[in-house]
Amino acid sequence: MPPAPVLIVGAGPSGLNLALALIRRSVQCRLISEADGPGEESRAMVVQARTLEFYGQYGLAAEVVERGVVAETAHVREGGSGGSREVLSISFKDMGAGLSPYPFALAYPQDDHERFLIEKLKDAGCEVEWGREANGL
Repeated sequence: MPPAPVLIVGAGPSGLNLALALIRRSVQCRLISEADGPGEESRAMVVQARTLEFYGQYGLAAEVVERGVVAETAHVREGGSGGSREVLSISFKDMGAGLSPYPFALAYPQDDHERFLIEKLKDAGCEVEWGREANGL
């Protein structure tokens, strides 16, 4: 592979978004990850409005929203196998009204989110190099 002016180490959400932003600006980059492939579990469950606003700049926000679930309310429960009861309910319904075109929290598991970004990068001609690590510069 020819040298790229930018090397991104790590193919989590930050690295994937950085690569997407650079490619959209015609900046060649190389994206490596020591992992064997994308994550198999989610370490984050919500995409915030600011991230969706960023995706809106690239025409991706509607597709991300379609893949996720708008979280209007969080319910906190306590209790065990004998039954549980709600102890707290938090409404997110109007949390960003008037502040963002995406005035909600979007439930979208991180592993699914990463796969979405990997797909978009591949469409743009950039593939993650899995099983690679940076040992020096």
